[in-house]
Amino acid sequence: MKIKYIDGKRFKRGIKAGAKKVSDKQDHLNEINVFPVPDADTGSNMASTLKTVVEDMNEDSNESLDASSRKVADSALTGARGNSGVILAQFFHGLAKGLEKRIRISTEQFGHAVQQAKKSAYEALNQPKEGTILTVIKDWVENIYKNSKKTIDFQELLHNGMEAAKKSLENTKTKMESLKKANVVDSGAQGFVYILEGITHFIKKGEIKELDKQVQVESVKTVAHTDITLEDIKYRFCTECLIEGPQIDLKTLRRQIERYGDSIVVAGSEHKARLHIHSNKPADVFAIARKYGDLLQQKADDMKKQYLVSHSPHPVIALVIDSACDLPQKFIDEHQIHVVPVRVSFGNSTYIDKITITPEYFYDMLLTEPHHPKTSQPPPSEFRNLYRFLLSHYESIISIHIPEAASGTYQNAMAAAREFPEKKISIIDSRSLSIGFGFVAEKAAQLIKEGKDHDEIVREINTFKKRTQIFVSIPSLKYLMKSGRVSKAKGLVAKLLNIKPILHLDQRGMPQIFSKSFSDMGTVKKVFKLTMDFVKDKKQVRFAVAHANDMRKAEYLTGKLKEKFGDIPITVVQVSPVLGAHAGIGAAAIGVTWEE
Repeated sequence: MKIKYIDGKRFKRGIKAGAKKVSDKQDHLNEINVFPVPDADTGSNMASTLKTVVEDMNEDSNESLDASSRKVADSALTGARGNSGVILAQFFHGLAKGLEKRIRISTEQFGHAVQQAKKSAYEALNQPKEGTILTVIKDWVENIYKNSKKTIDFQELLHNGMEAAKKSLENTKTKMESLKKANVVDSGAQGFVYILEGITHFIKKGEIKELDKQVQVESVKTVAHTDITLEDIKYRFCTECLIEGPQIDLKTLRRQIERYGDSIVVAGSEHKARLHIHSNKPADVFAIARKYGDLLQQKADDMKKQYLVSHSPHPVIALVIDSACDLPQKFIDEHQIHVVPVRVSFGNSTYIDKITITPEYFYDMLLTEPHHPKTSQPPPSEFRNLYRFLLSHYESIISIHIPEAASGTYQNAMAAAREFPEKKISIIDSRSLSIGFGFVAEKAAQLIKEGKDHDEIVREINTFKKRTQIFVSIPSLKYLMKSGRVSKAKGLVAKLLNIKPILHLDQRGMPQIFSKSFSDMGTVKKVFKLTMDFVKDKKQVRFAVAHANDMRKAEYLTGKLKEKFGDIPITVVQVSPVLGAHAGIGAAAIGVTWEE
């Protein structure tokens, strides 16, 4: 039977079928991911983009084709991940423009609409590259447009279009040297063909019962061979955000961020846009983007770490932490620790802790922004995406997080882990913060490196975390008051009496007032004294020092510790912005761990 029209319901079900096909094949897309960076995440990104689209659908509604296509475009823009995901979102944005005011369409009308979709996809990039998803989109659209005048049957039209897309896909091997050497097609282009295959099969068969079936995570056995080395990855972070503002000039924004990286895609409209860039300076990029509106849904994937996971030997257990853990970046890189960033918000703009907002930017904004920063946990979807990627390369995951009593981060990690019942994921409450949390993560990394068994590591970490403590000098209760951690009444009394509190952690890992002083440096000196009292009966003590934009205090504490214990190694780090929002500028801390 011929299919002579597409309406809103058929459109949504077709997109859902295409999304299901990509979800089923995402591990294969990760395996063949070579361009622009062999970071093995194209499948995960496209599947995640389409998952957002499907989750936002209301299949029971009788929306017009116009309304359905606008909903798909908006959801794709909101959920877009990765280069191909953002291009796909822009494709849907253009398609929605081409379907404006349509309740249903014929094949010829569809041919005109996809022309607009192709144009939008190309306009999103500052330097469109042939041999990618763009080329397959172009060849598919040209075939659809030509044949839409010759047939009134969508089955015939889409079947012929899919064959043209497959031929174009095979030709991507010859258009780029990296694909030719690896003997693979472009992964983003393959993803687009999978979408077409899912849609075409649905239009032909009309089967919807298979669309809700879940696919288990499969381990990636091999990845496409590539001559690209870690040193060839010029830009580290695959960085994205959603911008909402009154008047976003996409072309100007694209031009302004060009000097900060490559693989630039700016998609959307003048009121809502998705920005994608590979960059070493995400914070600088977003300082520019902020001028155009509120920054939402920021993402920054570490492509160098993804490359190492996919192309280098590594332990069988993956270690995940969140950004409330303060460790030197060098240690994180050496041990391939995966960090899920907590969020920091100023007004309606939300940043990724330590990546799209560095301590330098954060403390400047703390002094100048009209809104006090708020912190929020990463959503379950962020854990889900990371866990899925890691489980395709590791046998199991140990994920350690900020105390459950302090944040919903732990619960969101638990929720994500439950989505992989067939895999081994252990979620651990660190019961500590900052450098204390750092000691726990450091211990886990060392145990993994030693080749210890998963369950043995979990047992040891749950014992070890009881042997960490931190002492923190707080120069003012102002920031704790603003964040709601201290009542205004207590804060005003402390201000009148010039009280400077000293905090330590209780058994839950929550900061509590432990002592006080009446001057800024007096508090720092007392932190050292309290620490010495605490460790006098401890064995094999190690120390770390943290500060909130006050290196002078960190140097004082480090110096005093070395006076007492000799030239011992002492880690010195900046407090993460997510914790600095509560402690405030000038806070300083000593972290302690010991052996029984």
